[in-house]
Amino acid sequence: MRRDRFFYTGVGAVFLVLIVLGFQHYIFEGRLVDGNPIEPGMLAAVVAHSSAIFAWFLLYFVQALLIPTHNRKLHMKLGWGGVAIAATIAVTGPYVAIHSTRVVHEDVFDWPALPFLLVMLSEMALFVVFFTVGVLNRKRPRVHRPMMLLASLSMISGALARIPQVNSIFGLHEWMALFGPVAALGLVFLVARWAITRTLDREYAVGYAALVAVTLAASQLAMTGVWVSWAGMIVGR
Repeated sequence: MRRDRFFYTGVGAVFLVLIVLGFQHYIFEGRLVDGNPIEPGMLAAVVAHSSAIFAWFLLYFVQALLIPTHNRKLHMKLGWGGVAIAATIAVTGPYVAIHSTRVVHEDVFDWPALPFLLVMLSEMALFVVFFTVGVLNRKRPRVHRPMMLLASLSMISGALARIPQVNSIFGLHEWMALFGPVAALGLVFLVARWAITRTLDREYAVGYAALVAVTLAASQLAMTGVWVSWAGMIVGR
């Protein structure tokens, strides 16, 4: 059990490093990954959304660290702050996704803008589902911990896709560029936890399989005429 607790602390540290590496241009320069400034009309929403995401991963690390250091009461209190942060992400995420699709017409990671909208919305949906299951099972660590890990994993694709070393392995095209790193990282976590505890985390394994299945389905649906038509109505094109 002690080794399992430190596993989640290690995962939180990995997430933080990946967020900083992927979004270093935004964090340190206030610019997009290509060096261009953020579109003025989206600045407030982008700042609110990105700040909430960074706060989420920082809190995830702190929360994971509090358990093995025997600060469970503080962990429970800070959890309500996590609810507020998650709510901010759930509200600002779809807004940023829809508004960015409305104003940006060029391809994103080799995806046409309208299909890419489904990618972004799917990630937000997965985050909300995993977070909700985690909160509802906050007194059942066996379920709560893997669900919070999966909620975090569902949002890490944007950072991973912006890391050159990751691109050199997975490329910059379609499903593999965005979801390949996420699927690989999730599998590494599954194997690492088994190596540490010598037990299969069934809750995490089921959630991980669901994450991969949803992203695969979304990537296929995103390129269909039906979704492009729906997306056009959503963004007002």
